Amino acid sequence: MNFTYRPEIRFVDIDSYGIVHNANFLIYFEQSRIALFNKISEKWNWSEHGVLVARQEIDYKHPVKLGDDLEITTWVEKMGGKSITCAYKAHITKGGDKILCTESRTVIVCFNHKTRATCAIPDYWREAIENLS
Repeated sequence: MNFTYRPEIRFVDIDSYGIVHNANFLIYFEQSRIALFNKISEKWNWSEHGVLVARQEIDYKHPVKLGDDLEITTWVEKMGGKSITCAYKAHITKGGDKILCTESRTVIVCFNHKTRATCAIPDYWREAIENLS
């Protein structure tokens, strides 16, 4: 399942070159990922089962400016025993053409807040993610 998220491009997101500062894409992708997980399972309990970001990679293809309508498509690309890889593509539309701005991946690792250790993906998460297809 692909999930679409549309972040608001705020003036504070823009750098001295008039484009979205590269670090803001980390926030946009995090917001998109959380929205996807909330869509996947209403039972998701962040205080009981958490995640840690283990890896983030971003390829920047085209600048995004204030006033652009940014659309991020997010999906779960892969699941391991403890990790989930989320993938993203961010586009803007100009003159009827969809322009790819960034491609990204985040590897997150499940984390038990009580034991302060990594843990297996909870069964209800795995089941909910597998049911998306």
